[in-house]
Amino acid sequence: MVDEKGMGDFQMDLKLFGLSLAGAVAVNTGFAIAADLAPPPAQQPPFSLHGFADLSLKNDYITPRGLLVTNKGATLQSLNGLVLDIYNNPAGFISDVSLIGGTWLDINPGYQAPNTNSFNEIDYFGGVSVKFGQAWTFGAQYVQFDSPQSAFFVERNLEFQLQYDDSGWNSILPLNPYVKLFYTFKGQSSTVVTGQTATFDVEIGAVPKFDLTPHGLPVILSAPTWFTVGPSEFWGGASNFGVFSTGLLATVPLPGIPAIGTWSPHWALHGGVRYYYELNDRLLLAQTLVGTAAPGTHRSVVVPTIGISMDF
Repeated sequence: MVDEKGMGDFQMDLKLFGLSLAGAVAVNTGFAIAADLAPPPAQQPPFSLHGFADLSLKNDYITPRGLLVTNKGATLQSLNGLVLDIYNNPAGFISDVSLIGGTWLDINPGYQAPNTNSFNEIDYFGGVSVKFGQAWTFGAQYVQFDSPQSAFFVERNLEFQLQYDDSGWNSILPLNPYVKLFYTFKGQSSTVVTGQTATFDVEIGAVPKFDLTPHGLPVILSAPTWFTVGPSEFWGGASNFGVFSTGLLATVPLPGIPAIGTWSPHWALHGGVRYYYELNDRLLLAQTLVGTAAPGTHRSVVVPTIGISMDF
């Protein structure tokens, strides 16, 4: 759910855990005999803490909204966060409420002048996620973009997301559609150099998934796909469309890594390729201003990626 300048590039599934409870009561001649009673069912703690992390290596850094930030040298991106589950009732209309917070950063050793610091960007995010029943999830987040090398001014944003999990009735190839509203209330939107303040864009997408595990291959394939629309001032003019993106990613769980004491994280390797098509000419203009246009602007951008992820 988390998505900012670069975090949305990485589609992360947060696993919220539950307990399966069972109990039995023996009755003898109308009276419950204490010796025959099973222990009372374990009570789920009111709060539970989970976390996630990811480290990815890519050739370019392009944001979910289409700004090609770096394309010289490899780029290393790290995502880290915590999820505090404050309410869980699988049978309720509201089945889960969680608080989410974390950071995302980009390190690009090949970054060129005028920005000479390889620590390119760090972003902060925090918000709440509310699950309705077993299919709908609404999230709201504050997202802040910072540049350690002062390549751009601090940008502050609000993001609202509604997603639908159709795996309950479409287990073969769930599409997982979603829509996001991304509102910039301080700074120059996500195009940094051509966008405006107090404006927004909308990301409409889906994350189709196909699990090959039942077929004897421990691989999960996904194809995150989206496009962005909004008022033209979000990009500084030109049109109401931003960027189109699609890709194919493979995730392979690593079940053989031993636990560390009582800590049993889930590890996975992932890799694939993503394609971006710049629909808005202002995104091409932005490339000339941030130094990624030479020898010319790039309407199409291909980004291979490989990485390792963990959650607990």
